[in-house]
Amino acid sequence: KMSKSLGNGIDPLEIIDKYGTDALRLSLVMGITPGNDIRYMPEKLESASNFANKLWNAAKFVLMNIDSSNMDNAEIDISKLEYEDKWILSKLNTLIKEITANIDNFDIGVYAQKIYDFTWNEFCDWYIELAKPRMNGTDEEQKANVRAILNRVLMDSLKLLHPFMPFITEEIWG
Repeated sequence: KMSKSLGNGIDPLEIIDKYGTDALRLSLVMGITPGNDIRYMPEKLESASNFANKLWNAAKFVLMNIDSSNMDNAEIDISKLEYEDKWILSKLNTLIKEITANIDNFDIGVYAQKIYDFTWNEFCDWYIELAKPRMNGTDEEQKANVRAILNRVLMDSLKLLHPFMPFITEEIWG
């Protein structure tokens, strides 16, 4: 427990300077349950800061490999989907359905944890790595499809993360 009179509190401005506003917001939201106090843990701050860095690097990779002038109209060609494309799109759709229910039930901590896990584990660690060989291949139709999928998953992830990480998601979106 923090107390001003005991001098054992933290200065949020110092934390923001060290880790960033979005990392502080995400670390406070993750793991909360209705009716319980929020526990401040420096490890959560470090994890949230690492997540922001991971998100930034994933977005940089995706944006570097797509034609941003044409991506708003890019369609995913369902007939050209590979197994990993179907997997990530299925995971994304399941995530959206689950976290919609979490929001409806005010399970904000569960919502934050699910989008964190999806973005870090499924999208960044797996799908981007599986997409890289196809991005470097010679099949232009396959490249265009992978670009459209990467763009869709990134943009949907940014939308889902925006309530907790508004500054970094806005910067990437712009």
